[in-house]
Amino acid sequence: MKRQKRECPESSNPFDVLSEEIIFMVLDLLEQNPLDKKAFSLVCKSFYATESKHRKTLKPLRQQHLPAVLSRYPNITHLDLTMCSRVSDASLSSISNACRFNLRSIDFSQSRLLSCSGLLGLAQNCKNLVEIDLSNGTELKDSAMAAIAEARNLEKLWLARCKSITDMGIGCVAVGCRKLKLLSLKWCLGVGDLGVGLVAVKCKEIRSLDLSYLPITNKCLPSILKLQYLEDLVLEGCFGIDDDSLGVFKHGCKSLKSLDMSSCQNISQSGLSSLISGTEGLQQLTLAYGSPVTTSLANGLKKLSMLQSIKLDGCMITCDGLKTIADWCISLRELSLSKCSGVTDEGLSSVVMKQRGLTKLDITCCRKITDASIACIANLCNSLTSFRMESCTLISREAFVLIGQRCHLLEELDLTDNEIDDEGLKSISRCSKLATLKLGICLNITDEGLMHIGKGCPKLKELDLYRSSGITDLGILEIARGCSDLEMINIAYCKEITDASFLSLSKCSQLRTFESRGCPLITSFGLTAIAVGCKQLTKLDIKKCHNIDDAGMLQLAHFSQNLRQINLSYTSVTDVGLLSLASISCIQNITILHLKGLTPSGLAAALLSCGGLTKMKLQSTFKWLLPQPLLEHLEARGCAFQWRDKVLQAELDPKCWKLQLEDTVE
Repeated sequence: MKRQKRECPESSNPFDVLSEEIIFMVLDLLEQNPLDKKAFSLVCKSFYATESKHRKTLKPLRQQHLPAVLSRYPNITHLDLTMCSRVSDASLSSISNACRFNLRSIDFSQSRLLSCSGLLGLAQNCKNLVEIDLSNGTELKDSAMAAIAEARNLEKLWLARCKSITDMGIGCVAVGCRKLKLLSLKWCLGVGDLGVGLVAVKCKEIRSLDLSYLPITNKCLPSILKLQYLEDLVLEGCFGIDDDSLGVFKHGCKSLKSLDMSSCQNISQSGLSSLISGTEGLQQLTLAYGSPVTTSLANGLKKLSMLQSIKLDGCMITCDGLKTIADWCISLRELSLSKCSGVTDEGLSSVVMKQRGLTKLDITCCRKITDASIACIANLCNSLTSFRMESCTLISREAFVLIGQRCHLLEELDLTDNEIDDEGLKSISRCSKLATLKLGICLNITDEGLMHIGKGCPKLKELDLYRSSGITDLGILEIARGCSDLEMINIAYCKEITDASFLSLSKCSQLRTFESRGCPLITSFGLTAIAVGCKQLTKLDIKKCHNIDDAGMLQLAHFSQNLRQINLSYTSVTDVGLLSLASISCIQNITILHLKGLTPSGLAAALLSCGGLTKMKLQSTFKWLLPQPLLEHLEARGCAFQWRDKVLQAELDPKCWKLQLEDTVE
C-alpha cells in the first residue's frame, strides 16, 4: 500500500513548533556579526518578534533612531552610545521612558554636550542602572555630577578626563551613590584631597579606584587605605605623593590585590615599603617610569609572596635589583621590563632561572641582552604565552630558532625590528596557538618564511608586516589560505604587494582592520575584492596608494557598511568618491590630506552627508575655503576637526628609513 505524504496547511510555519528558548540559543550563536541577527529577524514574523525579545545590548548609529529602535527592543539592559557623538535631552528622555525598568548599563564615553536635566531624568527614572561611563566628558560640570548622584544603585562610574569636575561634584556622587564599587577619576584635574576623601568615607564598598594624575597629597590616603574591600588602586602620576607623606602608614590596605604607582617620581623604596606594608595579598604591582629599581627597593617586595605580576617599564634597573626580585617573588607569572635601561644578560637570566612559571615577558627595547638571555628564556620558560621583544638589536638570527623549538604555547609574539630570518619563522611556525605575530621592520624575512607561518599557525588573528620589504604576494597568499580567521593585517610600505594580495585576503571574512598605506601597486580592483569579501571591515588605511580612485570608493560604499575609520590621504579619490563614501552610516573618522581631486564644494557636500562623523583630519587650507557656518554646524553635531599643514615628502628606502630611525633613537 502506498504511504501517503503528510501535508502541512499552507498557512503553517514549520518554525512555530520551536520553543522560544531554542530560538534564543540559536541567536546566542550569532553574536559575532551583527548582520547575521538582522538576516535572522527577516526570515519571518515570529523570528522578527523573537529577536526583538532576545536582544539585551544595543549600539545605535544615530541618536535620532533611538525612539524607534528602543520601541522595537523592549528588553535592553546595556546601551552603548559611543557611535552617537551628541546625545540630546530628547534622546535621553526616550531612553528614560523606554528602558525605565531594564537598563543596567549605559556608555556615553564618546558622546558630547550631555545636559544636566537629561542626565537627571535618566538617573531618576532608570532605578536599576548600575554602570555609567561618562569618560571624555570635558564639558561636564558639578551640576552633572549632582544629577548622577540620583542614581542610588550605581556601582560603576567612569569619569576619566572630565576635567571640569571639582570636589563639590564628586562629593555629591559620594553622598548619593553609596553602593559604588568602581570609580575612575583619571585626569579629573579639579578633584583633590577633599573629593577623594569624601568618596573613601561615604562609599565603603569601593573595590576599584583610579586616581591617576590627580593633584592629591597624603591627606586623603588614610581614608583610602581604610577601605576594607579595596582591591585595585591606581595612583599613576600622583606627583603630590612622596616618601614623607607615606612614611606615616604602617598597616597599609590588607584587601589590596593590584597597585599601580607608575610615574610617581617622588616615591622611593622607603615610601613604597610603607604603602605596601600589610598588603601580603598583593598580586599585581606596577612601578613603571618611577624610581630606579635597586636592591633596596626590591627588598621591599620580600613580604609579597603572592605577587604574580610586576611591571617596571621605563625604569632604570640594576642587575642586583633584578636578582633580588627573582629571590623574593616566588609566584611571578608576568614580568614587564619594556624600555628599562640596565637590563643585562646576567640580571635577566637570574630572574628566568628562578621564575620558570612565567607566562608573560616583555623585554621591548632592552638593547643590551644577547642570545644568552634568549637561550635561557627558551630553555626554562616553556609556559610562555606572551613574549614581546621589539628592538632587541644584539640578538642574532639563530636565537629565534630556539623560541620556536621550545615555546610551543605562545599566543602572542612581538619581534618588531629584529634580525629574524626565514629559518626563524620556520621554527616559530611550530607555535600552533599563535594568535598575534608582529614582524614589522624585519628586513631579513621573505615569502618563504611567511609560507611556514601560514601553514603552521591556523589560529593567527593579527599579523603586522609593517615595512618588511621582502614580502610579496606569494607570502600573503599562504597567510590567507592558512589563517582564515585573520582579523587584522598590516602590510604598510610592503611595496611589492599588488592586487593579488588583496584578492587572497578577501577570503578572510573576519578581517576588521586593514592597513596598507604606501603600497603603490594597489588599485581599486584589489580594494573592490576586499570590500566584497570582508564585510566586517571597520578600519582601513590606504594612504599613499596612489592608484586607488573613485571606483574603489563606490564599492566600499556599497559593500563595507561596517566601516568606521578610513585614511584616504595621497590617493586619487575625488569629490565623487568621497561623497559616495559619506553614505556609509557607520563612518566616524576620516583623514584626507593632499587629495588633488578634492574641491571645497565637494568636501562640504560630503561633510553634510556624514551624519555620524566625530573626527575629521584635513589640510589646513580647507579651513578658510569652507563656509564658517558649516564648520560650526558640524562641530555642534559632534565632529572635531584637526587641521594639518603637512607637506608632501619623498618616501625613503626601508633600509635608509631604519638607519635614520636608529640615529634618532641614539
